[in-house]
Amino acid sequence: MRRMAIAIILLFLVGQSHALPNGIGDRADDGCLCHGGADEGTSVSLVGLPEVYNSSMQYNITLTIESGVETNEVQGGFRILISEGEIVGDGWQIMDDGYTHSTEINDRREWSAVWIAPEENDSLASFIIHANAVNGDNSPTNDEWNSQSIAVPGPEYVGDTLAPELSNSLSNSELAIGGVAILLLVGLTIMAVRD
Repeated sequence: MRRMAIAIILLFLVGQSHALPNGIGDRADDGCLCHGGADEGTSVSLVGLPEVYNSSMQYNITLTIESGVETNEVQGGFRILISEGEIVGDGWQIMDDGYTHSTEINDRREWSAVWIAPEENDSLASFIIHANAVNGDNSPTNDEWNSQSIAVPGPEYVGDTLAPELSNSLSNSELAIGGVAILLLVGLTIMAVRD
């Protein structure tokens, strides 16, 4: 019975850390946290956005992640949250109200698309970008990720133009759940060894 409990917990933990080549939803809204904390040696850049956008204008954008992680067939992925406008790109998809890669485009670390600015000229478009350079071994280890945030005002926007703050860290509830799972696993392992 105890061995079965250990097997179930191990399957649960493995299920929480598998690769997501088809894209990632809202569990990555604060970053690629299944891969640990953000890596300062990894850079993420989204270029092509204007300093001030024009209503409904289309802007060619390029997202790039640079990292020392070895390249393989599967090289990387991303999650982008935007407050205004729309992004359109081959292989880009919307998942849980954010933009992410698909299997079709996870074989690279540079992605191109078009950002269509909002119709309203008095908005602030904010972008939160998380990108992950992966080594292709279908596990969260030895991958590197980081984030970038950007704010682009419309010409009639009045207010603060600071880019959104990035957390890039686990929330207290996520840390607590992870800690409880580890303690439970250790306890069950000790009980199984005693049997």
